[in-house]
Amino acid sequence: MPPRPPHERHVPSSAISSFIEPERVEALLAPWLPDAQDRAFVVRCMLGEGPAHHRGANYVLLTLLGRVLEHLPPLDSVPAPMGEPIEVPMRLPPHLAKASEPKSYPLRLPSQPLEQLAPRGSRPFEAMVDCLTDGPPQHALSNVAMVTLLTEILSRLERGGRT
Repeated sequence: MPPRPPHERHVPSSAISSFIEPERVEALLAPWLPDAQDRAFVVRCMLGEGPAHHRGANYVLLTLLGRVLEHLPPLDSVPAPMGEPIEVPMRLPPHLAKASEPKSYPLRLPSQPLEQLAPRGSRPFEAMVDCLTDGPPQHALSNVAMVTLLTEILSRLERGGRT
């Protein structure tokens, strides 16, 4: 039987789970999520929940961004400017949302890089925030984590070029 074309291949979730190392992503996010329990919760949402292909993709993309950071010199422990952080709301089902206060995840979306794309408070800015923070936790939190890492990468590149 001839091999199936790439678009018809199915990778079993066990194969995807075999390469995901949550502790690697936990270590990567430690500067922005110093509380170990908060960090473990966020990483579980990104790498342990939802469809296997999303968990795998989140791991690959976050790990690659971490590799970029490893190749950039640290900036004397001066954190990248994040701007005013934006809460990432937990999207609860209606029957749960009514019974509790609005909740948000411990990881916040940096506003600074978005403000480079559109003025804070503008419709485009608010639409960007909504696109990045909407959806199930594995989407919203991985988007926010990637923007956080990209903010650090851009800061190191910009400040590194001013020496």
